[in-house]
Amino acid sequence: MSRQILSNTLTRENTASRRKFLGMASVLVAGTAVSASALSVALAHAEEPSSTKVGQEISEPVTLAVNSNSQLFRVRMELDVEGNVNVPANSLVSRKKAMVVPLKSEAVFDYEERYRLPDDAQTGSFVTATERLYHEAESINELNGLKRHSKLRSAVAHTMLRRDTLPEVLYSTTESLTNDELGLLRVPVSSVAVDGMLPEDAVVVGDQYIIDSEPMRYLLNLTSVEQSEVKAEVVSVTSTDARIQVRGNVDGSVEGVPTKIRVVGKLTFDRKAGVTTWFAMAVHETREIGIAVPGFDVAATIKMVRQPLAKTIKMPAKPLPVDITAAVDPTHLLVDLQSDQVGIATRMDRRWRMMTDARGVAMMRMIENDRSIAQCDFRRLSKLEEGKQWTMEALQQDIKKTLGEQLVQLELANETVSDEGLRVLTVIARGAVQEVPIRWIIQHFSDDTGRRVLATFTMEGDSVDAFASSHVQLSETLRFRDPSGAAEEHVEIATQSKIQTRRDGDKPVPSASDVR
Repeated sequence: MSRQILSNTLTRENTASRRKFLGMASVLVAGTAVSASALSVALAHAEEPSSTKVGQEISEPVTLAVNSNSQLFRVRMELDVEGNVNVPANSLVSRKKAMVVPLKSEAVFDYEERYRLPDDAQTGSFVTATERLYHEAESINELNGLKRHSKLRSAVAHTMLRRDTLPEVLYSTTESLTNDELGLLRVPVSSVAVDGMLPEDAVVVGDQYIIDSEPMRYLLNLTSVEQSEVKAEVVSVTSTDARIQVRGNVDGSVEGVPTKIRVVGKLTFDRKAGVTTWFAMAVHETREIGIAVPGFDVAATIKMVRQPLAKTIKMPAKPLPVDITAAVDPTHLLVDLQSDQVGIATRMDRRWRMMTDARGVAMMRMIENDRSIAQCDFRRLSKLEEGKQWTMEALQQDIKKTLGEQLVQLELANETVSDEGLRVLTVIARGAVQEVPIRWIIQHFSDDTGRRVLATFTMEGDSVDAFASSHVQLSETLRFRDPSGAAEEHVEIATQSKIQTRRDGDKPVPSASDVR
């Protein structure tokens, strides 16, 4: 059975943890949204723009062929979401919901999208990458009565989207996106995949066909599809367009978290342009609680207008020089994480997510496929007198005293100066808790003014490879910010957080990682 890192600090920080969990929910669900009849009613209000021309009805079979030469589009998408977010007391201990919070959300996206294909790609090849320029991307989320506005910064509006694996990987071409921005841009349907809803064979009005699971996986941006039963019906064919209705159920997962989706949709295919120009879908999704994100039971209405362009508007006319056949540069995939209460910011691997941000303390966790790999606790420490520094010897002595019999060996101790100008003391300790191998990495950050922050990584021994020396990335990118709230507390050098480990099915085992 797999083992996971657990935290026993949630009794003290339960409120802050839930608040952070809900904050992630507001941006996560903003890009997704009770019965089948309710879906149909919601979709009935999603009418195609009235400017659409009506052509002459056609009775003979026609093939709805996509124009593969159309590779530049202007897309506008609007989302309306309503439902409930399910929040656990501690997702590492139990996935049972402890609190249900109502959610309403409205979001709008307006962007240019250019398909990027390999030089040797054949006509009609799968689109593995796109280049986007966002004119607008923002949402207003009301969670438990509290409103929150999220908006994409103009500095990161030029993006690349990779579809080699799902969910799609999106990154800015200029600087790191924040977690909020990543959540905002994770929309429930892919504008690249809407043409996948079209029939492969010639059709007439009244024809029905099955949409395979793979096109639904790409449309809904799912990691996997376990079961899919989606049918489509051709309701109109004219000399100018064809209209199709879609209905069905999809069971799948997103990054290891199971989800059930019911859909009712309709689309208009412009026969002359060879493009699906209008798409609307009502979605009812029930997603289970994950380690890093809450569960939810929500209904959303999605409306999309998609227009082929002859030339770019604000996007550079010349495509960005990116080799889309190569792996994405890891530096592009760093996410900007911030703690307002501790007063720090850092750029980390996207598997890291800030989970708790309370007065003077914060916690981030490394999650991969809904498995907890490691945890990092931050604590703002009392300022030292200007010119004074904490010594490596003092840090090591405190670690030995705190870990006691749990400590087996101090494996490494070094001192560096980061690119941000901070003095970084790093100590790696190896130990065991009830025969479970544990590794701690303790890092002390300070500057010339006396500001200090302590970071304590904790992981089980078999997670070291997956951890991939994340502490090095932290030491290179951590920077101080002005903390929110009251003045700094006088806190001695202590993480104050204790880490637990367990095997699935076992009771949590307490372990000390405090450095006093």
